[in-house]
Amino acid sequence: MGVTMAKRTAEAKVKLAGERPLAAITRRSAMRLALLAGLMSAHDVTAQEAPAEPPLATIPVDPSATEAQAPMASSDEPAQIAEIVVTAQKRQQSLQDVPVSVTALGGDFIKETGAADLADASLYIPNVRVDADDLGSPQLFIRGFGTNAFNPSFESSVGFVQDEIYYGRPGYFTESMFDVERVEVLRGPQGTLFGKNTIAGVFNVTTKNPSDVFTSDGRYQYGSNNSHRVEAGAGGMLNDWFGMRVSGLYRSEDGQLYNSFLDRDEEKLEQKAARGKLRFLLSDSVTTDVLIQGSETKAPFWPYQLYKLDADTRTYLSGFDPNIEDNPKDFQTEFNTPGFIEKGSETLGVRTQWDIGELGGLRNAQSVLMLAGSRFYIDQLNELDVSPADIASLDNHEDHKQFSAELRFSADADSLFGLGQKVEFVGGVFWYDSNYVLDASIQAGKDIASYLLTQDFFQLAGIAPGSVPGLQLPGLPILGSIIGPLLGPDYYQFDYEQDVSSYAAFGQMTWYLTDHWAITPGIRINRESKTVDASGTQHCPRRADTACIMAALLGANDYPSADQRRPLKRSETDVSPKIVLQYFGDNGINLFTSYTRGYKSGGFNALSYTGEDLEFKPEKAQTYELGAKTTFFDRTLRFNATLYHTRFEDLQVLALQGVITNVSNAAVATSKGLEADFMWITPFTPLRIMGSFGLLDASYDRYPEAPAPVRNPQTGALQLGATQDLGGRRIAFAPRQTATLTPTLDFPLFFGLGGQLAGDVIYQGDQYTDVDLDPNTHVPAYTLYNARLIVSNAEQTWSLAVGGTNLADKRVLNQVADASFFPGTYFAQQAAGRQLFAALSLRF
Repeated sequence: MGVTMAKRTAEAKVKLAGERPLAAITRRSAMRLALLAGLMSAHDVTAQEAPAEPPLATIPVDPSATEAQAPMASSDEPAQIAEIVVTAQKRQQSLQDVPVSVTALGGDFIKETGAADLADASLYIPNVRVDADDLGSPQLFIRGFGTNAFNPSFESSVGFVQDEIYYGRPGYFTESMFDVERVEVLRGPQGTLFGKNTIAGVFNVTTKNPSDVFTSDGRYQYGSNNSHRVEAGAGGMLNDWFGMRVSGLYRSEDGQLYNSFLDRDEEKLEQKAARGKLRFLLSDSVTTDVLIQGSETKAPFWPYQLYKLDADTRTYLSGFDPNIEDNPKDFQTEFNTPGFIEKGSETLGVRTQWDIGELGGLRNAQSVLMLAGSRFYIDQLNELDVSPADIASLDNHEDHKQFSAELRFSADADSLFGLGQKVEFVGGVFWYDSNYVLDASIQAGKDIASYLLTQDFFQLAGIAPGSVPGLQLPGLPILGSIIGPLLGPDYYQFDYEQDVSSYAAFGQMTWYLTDHWAITPGIRINRESKTVDASGTQHCPRRADTACIMAALLGANDYPSADQRRPLKRSETDVSPKIVLQYFGDNGINLFTSYTRGYKSGGFNALSYTGEDLEFKPEKAQTYELGAKTTFFDRTLRFNATLYHTRFEDLQVLALQGVITNVSNAAVATSKGLEADFMWITPFTPLRIMGSFGLLDASYDRYPEAPAPVRNPQTGALQLGATQDLGGRRIAFAPRQTATLTPTLDFPLFFGLGGQLAGDVIYQGDQYTDVDLDPNTHVPAYTLYNARLIVSNAEQTWSLAVGGTNLADKRVLNQVADASFFPGTYFAQQAAGRQLFAALSLRF
């Protein structure tokens, strides 16, 4: 191999170490701090081959020894940006060598910013948007593409993988985030190597593993709205053959949204989680890691406010609460149902790695077997009208069980049958099997009788405005007290069970043609089958030939009949290829161009009221990318950028119109743009600046029967059930620009202490937050400002941080959507306002 190849091989062994909050500043430690802080905390190694490590496990590092490993440099030695190691291609590689648009965030950096979860961390990643206000159904978007998970039969377009386990429900994304080593976000289709349904991208999370020696760390954070977060972990190799690490999290907060009707906090949250990792060195070449983890979350539900009440709705609701209001930015709501959500998961994973070494003409041969099983559940009750009137609520119970296995083999060769130079390849098989059960019902409330006398009801029923006079009287709560008991329980029940079996074979090879050129072909062949039992049933004490109130209101009927009931089935086969061409320059430049295809399976509507048009087709995507990963000025500036063009076919969409959930495929959509990030050690060494920016142009090519806004934007007239042509219009949840800027300054303090001052400027462009592009769901562009100060001792055994997010207290709406029972009114969910925090971290 040439010099370039040797350097690349060496850099691939570098550890993303040191994600230390701070190193002390002395005349001899400014260089150490620059190397250890934040994301720049790895150190250089020589070109000598390092011992093989598990490709998806973190290389153990003793935190007490990390500082000693950093060069004890004099102040005139130049600082350099360290390499970051990622596992975006199922093997440890330098971030600069991976021909994928990927952003990596270190676990300590995430904690230092005050981020509570992956949704907060996503603000630092270009062209990524996460809406996690619904803990059970978060929405993830990359490059404008994602899935509204409110309909539980939809699978996410963005995959979630943690510690090599693919998780098949969107709700896993809001499980507890703690003891994290690194978060990698891969943009664009990643179906070749990462499980299933990764058509828009992947969140690949790695948590901390047992280190070579016993270590422990803990952090307590207290913040605004009575927020508490306690996170701790401890472990290491206890003898020559066994090691372990245990970690846990306790998190609680009151939140900002206050329900004045129920006198309670609607964003109050309690979260508990624990994880154990056991490592068995069965021989010199065989390692088995066992992962056991569980999480539990409890919260009120849900965090919405009414917005843009029209006159007749305000008149009706004022009868239940004279203080009813529709300011979506005052952190106040009024609804009567004490809803809740309880969710959690338990996971067991076993990973066995066999370092084979030399095998015939192959080198560094290695096989990995990953077995995992997980259960995820949700129990929730939430009010569908978000008002002080008791009109309707959703009682929802979900249970998901999954089992997966992946067996892969990787190795290197000196050439491909004597042609070219080094060859690296990985290939294997993947199996996934899951069972999902939904038991949900929409229940009529005790005030349903008074609602049936409102203008809103007649509008939903299609009766012309004004044809029934006298219906703008205030609400009459006494009707509920009188008529409610006479009506008895009245609800519409969904029963949905889905079994999924998925099998895949995959392979990818990187062939270095010369010292400068490499080609990477890959392919995944996937076969998936789904079996679904779905039904909808109305329940009430009624005559057999009379519709129940809730069923009539929803336009629902029983399905299927007893003689029609049979499982729904569909099977799909997909072949997703990939090809990449790379050029490695001698001056730290890596250029690549790629073509990839992505795929997300089809399915059946779990929330149908009629049993008609249940089935929706799979999504398919093809993406072209042109990227550059570069380092300049003696490795003091790193700049990575990717141009991309993605075309989606049969985009799966969910449109909410009142209580109706329309599921369909939205023809063709295209996304094109640019994403970039950089790191710069300025000539003034204690000052480092990192940042990112994204440009996004995502629009529908064809969408002729798209849902139209409930209220005509030009005339203001109601148009329930109307459609529109959205061809050429922008996709929702797709801001045209996003950007972040994070300067960090290290400085000395008294008594040998060191200080670090950092700030964030986070810009989000304007965007629509509903698929119908209703102007009332448009959120203007905004900028957030964060800051933090960290003080640490020289040994890094403790640090104290104080900081805040959204310091200007910018009032922003995360999402606006049509209200369920009030045509022309909206539900709004408000992003967090100013949050202050203080945190104490200890390391031993």
